[in-house]
Amino acid sequence: MKILYGIQGTGNGHISRAGAILPELCRHATVHTLISGSSNEFAGNFPTDYRVSGLGFSFGKNGGIDYRDSFTKARPAELLQDVQNLPVEQYDLIISDFEPVSAWAGKLKNIPVLALSHQAAFLSEKSPRPVSRQLFGEILYRNYAPANSYLGFHFESYDRQIFTPIIRQAVRALSPAEGEHITVYLPAYSPEKLMPRLTQLERPVHLFTKHQNHYSSEKNVQIIPVDGELYLSSLESCKAVVCGAGFESPSEALYLGKRMICIPMSGQYEQQCNAAALRMKGVSVLSSADEHLHEHINELLKQPAPAPVAYPDIIPDVVQQVLKFAENPTGETLRKTLRA
Repeated sequence: MKILYGIQGTGNGHISRAGAILPELCRHATVHTLISGSSNEFAGNFPTDYRVSGLGFSFGKNGGIDYRDSFTKARPAELLQDVQNLPVEQYDLIISDFEPVSAWAGKLKNIPVLALSHQAAFLSEKSPRPVSRQLFGEILYRNYAPANSYLGFHFESYDRQIFTPIIRQAVRALSPAEGEHITVYLPAYSPEKLMPRLTQLERPVHLFTKHQNHYSSEKNVQIIPVDGELYLSSLESCKAVVCGAGFESPSEALYLGKRMICIPMSGQYEQQCNAAALRMKGVSVLSSADEHLHEHINELLKQPAPAPVAYPDIIPDVVQQVLKFAENPTGETLRKTLRA
């Protein structure tokens, strides 16, 4: 069996999840990988067979998406050409981690596509949403990377086709302890925006950023370019985490039992949905990293650390479900699958 695994390259979570799944999947099939987009810092621990520009967004510096940079980097003609030229006919199955080129190529050439991503969890109405739904965001979930069926990941197994998070082995191997520093990773904010808030804290802060490629420090804050090993070391021994409302970072903090504040990106519907789910789990969610951020952090530190969430190792189960779909694709649309 030959499988093409399409991976969204905007952000780090898609790549780290694929890196965890691929070793088990490769025991059962020949797997080639495709990565589209480039807004990530973590190199995959696997070979990449196809690299395409894809369709993604750029992180801004003030809490949201940089629409101008996203528009400048968009190459619609190249996207269409990549979809047309991708040789998906040689594969029995396409797995799409919210990756549009491989998904659309599979749809157009009638190759079975299985959505395997966090975003796929929102194809179920049982996944939490914010009070105000966003029509464009809901349309995007279903059409950005179309698939015949799906397996999703979320903070809880809200529905029968939704798994709990994949916690990579590097995180499972940590020995969490409670130090004095705060670990901060807010990729949609520049250090310049955050420093006036963080320097008001009377404790060390490790600020990881994608907006600076050199190490620096000011007062109590160490500014660190995003680095996987350094981030894990900081996460292991921090007293609290301040992060965006993506999926992997909050999942890992929940697994390790860390106090946490999440700040969803403005204008990013997926993160607004995640924020709704995190509130249900008792996590503190802020609308922005405003001038009161240090006060919110100090209030958080008065609370006891939460119990770690014992997310099981689900990778063997996920791979078995993928193989079952590959052996007998239903050919149903997602709409029909959701009604079942």
